[in-house]
Amino acid sequence: MKIVKTPAVREEVDYICDVTGTQAVATLIMRFGYGSPRDTDVMRVDLSSEAAEEVLALLQSKYPQFVPKQTDSIIGPCPLCERS
Repeated sequence: MKIVKTPAVREEVDYICDVTGTQAVATLIMRFGYGSPRDTDVMRVDLSSEAAEEVLALLQSKYPQFVPKQTDSIIGPCPLCERS
């Protein structure tokens, strides 16, 4: 039997760009693994469209092999734990 002690409340959020303060449309996550000087550190940055394009252009200017890929769904496994 399930007894609801506290009814759930639907949470609504807005994601705001950490750079511009406008609506965020992209998230950049860097996870450092064992053997790294930043072992187990994680950095998450929410970006507006403009800031994301600037970061992508900078990344591709140094490493042109990094190209965004289309996916069937924007909802996928967690980039940190890889669980759905």
